[in-house]
Amino acid sequence: MKEKKITGFESISLQSIGELSLSRGEPSWLTEYRLEALQLLDGGRFSPYWPSGQNQGFTIPPGEAWVTEYYHHPDEADLVYRQLTESLAIDGIVYGDFFDVLRTHGDLIKEYLGTVIPYFESTLSAMNMALFTGGMVVYIPPRVKCQVPLSYYRTVSNPGQIERQLIIIGDGASADFVEGRPSLNYAPSHLVQTEIVVGHDATFSYTAVKNWDRHINTWVQKRARCEDNGQMSWVEGHFGGHNTHEWTDTLLQGENSHANIVAYAFSSASQALSYFPRIVHEGRRSTSHLIVHAACQGELTVDGGQYVLSDAHHCDLTRDVLVIESRPGSAVIRNQSLVSQKDAVITGSEFSVKPWQRDLDAKDSNKALEISQTFLSHLPMEFSIEAHRLISQKSQNW
Repeated sequence: MKEKKITGFESISLQSIGELSLSRGEPSWLTEYRLEALQLLDGGRFSPYWPSGQNQGFTIPPGEAWVTEYYHHPDEADLVYRQLTESLAIDGIVYGDFFDVLRTHGDLIKEYLGTVIPYFESTLSAMNMALFTGGMVVYIPPRVKCQVPLSYYRTVSNPGQIERQLIIIGDGASADFVEGRPSLNYAPSHLVQTEIVVGHDATFSYTAVKNWDRHINTWVQKRARCEDNGQMSWVEGHFGGHNTHEWTDTLLQGENSHANIVAYAFSSASQALSYFPRIVHEGRRSTSHLIVHAACQGELTVDGGQYVLSDAHHCDLTRDVLVIESRPGSAVIRNQSLVSQKDAVITGSEFSVKPWQRDLDAKDSNKALEISQTFLSHLPMEFSIEAHRLISQKSQNW
């Protein structure tokens, strides 16, 4: 595999970001996006994401030797990635590292980048646009059914402490994406934003099981926009990490569009996990299912729900959000829903936090695993086995 120089930056300024963009050979429009995003920020706004303590530089990553060690067999992994990319290209599918795709399909990225999560929306989105150094792009052409489950691939040259993903599912197309996220233990913080466009009559599913190392802080925001008859499905498991923030948003803009979220979260002692599942109904006759089951021995917040806007007539919502709290854990549920259209039909249970204390009943000795069954049933077999192992392992400490 041909080695590429890994470019990073030691300080954050308009000059350093411009130089980083130039060193990567990025087009001028992307450089302008970065600089405009950076101008929205001031130094104080970085501190919640990257503490300003000593020896806390912004070199990403700290060295090629470490990255080569992290990817035990980079040549073989790169070969598999290249072969899959070439195979999918026969059907017009674009799948690859963000910067590889930027060189070959720059107009595609320019058309969609920032259209679902604008860089001026928040501190998080501005930071991501200004500083991202890795990511992926997926494009499924109209009416193409991708037969191969796509997965996240982090290249050696762009390992990404700050990542950007862009996924476009054309009209009438379909695809599945699976993500088994390994910890990036060379960096104390990780920031990701994923934009997804689901076209008319298109179907997309995103499956993820994440188990971060205990010292990692994460801010991961994923948002999908569905057009008429578009269908978006999320199946997510969140484990590990020190301080974890996960946003999963779906905007049902089109008529008869549908969103499905099935999530499980486990916050062990000394961990803090904030999960923000949000489904916004804008289109008429749009439907959604929201299932979040969680176990908490550390700190856990579920903040979000289903929102029906005033013009979204005849919507159908199903919900089931349950958190099992074991002392000394602390769980909070906020902002369950906001329904502005009175003809919406809402079914399912109320959002609830239930305390759990271990007793002599053997059936109750593994409550955390018991409430995970819905989530596990939606996973592919290999993911289900791994998630079951994680939950069983963590439950032993209850």
